[in-house]
Amino acid sequence: MLPIHPQPQHDEILSSWMVRLAFSNGFPLHTFYACLLGYRGAIWNRDVDRHPPLTLLEILSRHTGQSTDNLKALSLAAYEGVLFENLTHLGNGAWILPVGVFHRTRRRAGLQFCPRCLLSDSIPYYRKSWRLALYAMCERHLCVMQEHCPNCKATAAFYRHGIGRGKEIPPFALRLCHKCGFDLSQAPSFIPDWPDIRSLRNFKKIIGRFEVGHWPYGLNTSIFGIPYFQGIRTLVSVINGRNGLRLRQSLSRAIGADIGINRSRPGLDFECLTSEERLNLLLTVTWLMEDWPSRFVTICAESNFSRSRLAEEVSALPFWLSRVADEFLDNRSLQTTNQEIISAATYLTSSHQEISPQVLSGLMGLSRDSAKAAYKWWKMNRS
Repeated sequence: MLPIHPQPQHDEILSSWMVRLAFSNGFPLHTFYACLLGYRGAIWNRDVDRHPPLTLLEILSRHTGQSTDNLKALSLAAYEGVLFENLTHLGNGAWILPVGVFHRTRRRAGLQFCPRCLLSDSIPYYRKSWRLALYAMCERHLCVMQEHCPNCKATAAFYRHGIGRGKEIPPFALRLCHKCGFDLSQAPSFIPDWPDIRSLRNFKKIIGRFEVGHWPYGLNTSIFGIPYFQGIRTLVSVINGRNGLRLRQSLSRAIGADIGINRSRPGLDFECLTSEERLNLLLTVTWLMEDWPSRFVTICAESNFSRSRLAEEVSALPFWLSRVADEFLDNRSLQTTNQEIISAATYLTSSHQEISPQVLSGLMGLSRDSAKAAYKWWKMNRS
């Protein structure tokens, strides 16, 4: 057992606890894990919070008294069965902020922080929920989450304090920017400029209790976490996607807020957007959900947004969303059977009327193209 083994804080993420463990024992990270604990595998040049190696967890368990199950619960795998079914090993995953590991560098922030939380912590640490794209606003302080040091724009890579030869570990290191030493707890915090108080409060409830695993929120929506959040992610992606310009315009007018028509980058994965962009989209969907599905259907009708634009495979959507798409957004023409075409032609012949695409269209209620197709079929098969 190590002489000092701090307990994980509430909602602490694994990498934060691992860094605190090394620092509290007075060692830099490589010396602590490779030399003292004897773990020779890669740690800090990979996303250790996503899929920590079992060997590493077993070594940590042996030296700290924490069970491997408790340590795994500090990783992002804790959200399996809540936000998604399985956390993928490769590629970007739904709701998880990507770190973009490339060799020893990280191309994306991957981790957010709330300056006010870091300031109020007696022991600074980083939360597991701060890795979630859903968590774009602090539920406690209601401020937009930060992703970069305001002084030098570096990401919150707190583990870098313990990497490098002859590097001294400063007190309260996890509060400080690893690159310029700026105290991140002093970073300016911003309250979202959102005109609808009700949707702001409802979103606070969502991020405050998303781990409960069920969602009795919104008429006819799923009460279970995975299909509920599948639908939410579909909506934010569609609004921000290449087919969502009219939706964004209609929503901005209806809400009275700029939801990102100029700032957002249509087509970019939701998890790759900035915290402010993600928050605007999430608050917009929360506003839509307040009177589900009435508001959504009204906005779609105003924007001429159809079922096919919602998803290429509507059947792949969660039931509560696909049902609304089938009932209210389906603009497809009704399919006409061959027997119906024969019956219509027989009626027109018996009443001495001309058989033409225009007449079939009026009689059967078909669109111009469908009437032409029906007439062509009749001519080929009238014998």
